[in-house]
Amino acid sequence: MQRVPAKKLIVTKDVEEDPQCLARAERLMAGIDADEVVRNVDDAQLCRIIEADGLNKGCPRHGVTEKVESTILFVKGRFDATDEEKEKRKEEFPQLFANAGYRFHGYNGFDWRDSGSEKYRETTGLVCQPAYQLHTIFGCPFRCAYCSMGRIICMKLNLEDFVGHFDDWMEVDPEQTLYQFDNGTDVACFEPEYGAAKLFVEYFAKRETQYLELYVGKSDHVDYLLDLDHRGHTVPCWSVSGQTQSTVIERGTAPMRKRIDAARKCQLAGYPVRIRFSPMVPVKNWRQENREMIEYLFSQINPDVITFETIRFMNHDQVIKDFGEENLAPEFIQQMLRVKDSEHERGCEVPEAYRIKMYEFIVNEIERVSPETPYALCREKRDIWDLFQDDFQRHGQNPDRYLCNCGGLCTPTVLEAPAA
Repeated sequence: MQRVPAKKLIVTKDVEEDPQCLARAERLMAGIDADEVVRNVDDAQLCRIIEADGLNKGCPRHGVTEKVESTILFVKGRFDATDEEKEKRKEEFPQLFANAGYRFHGYNGFDWRDSGSEKYRETTGLVCQPAYQLHTIFGCPFRCAYCSMGRIICMKLNLEDFVGHFDDWMEVDPEQTLYQFDNGTDVACFEPEYGAAKLFVEYFAKRETQYLELYVGKSDHVDYLLDLDHRGHTVPCWSVSGQTQSTVIERGTAPMRKRIDAARKCQLAGYPVRIRFSPMVPVKNWRQENREMIEYLFSQINPDVITFETIRFMNHDQVIKDFGEENLAPEFIQQMLRVKDSEHERGCEVPEAYRIKMYEFIVNEIERVSPETPYALCREKRDIWDLFQDDFQRHGQNPDRYLCNCGGLCTPTVLEAPAA
């Protein structure tokens, strides 16, 4: 695993009392540089720590300059608790439940993503695909400027128990073929010491009709995957960005070429691979840098699909504060300033005309370099899908039925990497 700095590492009592969890904790601790380690923490003690350290307060974005220190928690997942047991524990230890994202309580992990449901499309106007997802970690050691998930990292350690529920979970929706793990983090950073990749890859290798999407994210750490018996039933997925974005905006991550090189390693090892341009940040020279990225990408790998979306959930003042005006395209800043006080749909803060301009560029570059590769928008308005109708139809794509990175019915295809 890559070395992970932390200001505090918390190991809960139920982890300490489980030999398998404890062995995993000790493997991980060897790669964590923590200023303080607090062990054998019960629920009452954890509540006091959460309160004292403000772990339930809102987490601001990392930005491009702030030093961000993580608090890491090792907890034991509780996958068989009854609703009555959960409610009783919530009454006694409310701080464990106040932060719905980080799940200090250890519950859940097989979760329904409602984005893309009929109700979601009606209320948001955005196109997406719903699915059940797998989660064991929330929080990330990377420091992407647009993200806030580096301040807390909460990890479930009883992975064998988690996998033991897969057979039942796979029956919840027998039609779903693809399960994403784990977009709450870049899980590659903690492997192979964490051990989730091996357990999950080997489980899905034995499933006839179901596949795992392994979110490698912005890492190039993949050697532990290369010798696993995956049988084409795991599709590693990367979020790829141009040189400036990958080094300045996405601090601590692997640079653009190293991410693509890692994807090539996996494709040469027989894995199908998928790519996201997500989120696209309009840095200075974004056109040239994305052109270079696309050319290098297709010289090295053959993804079965590419999806893309622009940055979202940030207004003019926020992009200036968190990205730095010196790093952004002046035309983008002007467009964000123009709509600074305008109303907009959540997730559509970047003006529609500018999003379309970016999408047109990406579509044209993909068609120029690899016209046989299908692509799709990620969480975008239907009327923008309609603007690109002819482009999508060339690849059999439409907003009601399309191949994307993590849709529950988006079964991967094994393709060969380009020749060296």
